[in-house]
Amino acid sequence: MGSFYTYSKQQGQLEKYVLEMAQHPIRARMCGFGEKDRRPLDPPPVVKLRVRDDNGNFMNSEDVDIWKFVVSATLWAPHSDNDRSIVINPNTLPGSVPMYQSSSSVMSLNEPVKVRNLVGTTVSNAYLLKDEHEELHIFFIFHDLSVRTEGQFRIKFQFTIIPSEDDPRAFVESVTWSNVFEVYSAKTFPGMTDSTELSKAFATQGIKITIRKNSRGRPYSYRTGDTQDEDGDHYDDDNTNAASGAGASTSNFR
Repeated sequence: MGSFYTYSKQQGQLEKYVLEMAQHPIRARMCGFGEKDRRPLDPPPVVKLRVRDDNGNFMNSEDVDIWKFVVSATLWAPHSDNDRSIVINPNTLPGSVPMYQSSSSVMSLNEPVKVRNLVGTTVSNAYLLKDEHEELHIFFIFHDLSVRTEGQFRIKFQFTIIPSEDDPRAFVESVTWSNVFEVYSAKTFPGMTDSTELSKAFATQGIKITIRKNSRGRPYSYRTGDTQDEDGDHYDDDNTNAASGAGASTSNFR
């Protein structure tokens, strides 16, 4: 994320904010290098936040002011040792060179074009929602993330509080990782999984998320009532999700 972010937790200090995975992605079909073809991670990644009070006890989610809370997502190699968020568009390669390059490299006019490998809304605002057990929690939902290239990956999620004008620094308060998931080519993709009970619970509360009755059937969107293609990969670009108790509107950090 660059120097804009600073880690605030000191060694041995009890974490005030605890970020944890509520739903891991399992697989996806690579979306390639076109700008319109989206193949969302399945199931959509969901992160949950718990907040401690001054005594170290976890607070009730409804008592937490969430409107400045955001979580960002970046793509990493399976062993969490290599950032895979930037990839070279192979259509711009003059010859055979490594596909993955550092995002901090300086690009000249003659160099291949570098693009984001993780496509979609990579920053989520906080939502106060009930899970599949009717329990209220603070969630961050990444409903439209896609990966351009095939392979195995993990996603790193970082929780940040939007800074004030007096102190423009953004501190990383907590971090969590997804499990390793597989991105397949079109020929090897085994198909989408059944929608989870958590996804269904969010959809009934107004979150834009695709729901499938079964893995072979055509998906159905609770939000629009539209059926989509077999992979469930058609999404519009409306990122203004609405839900009761939601925080600030979703935004993108570039």
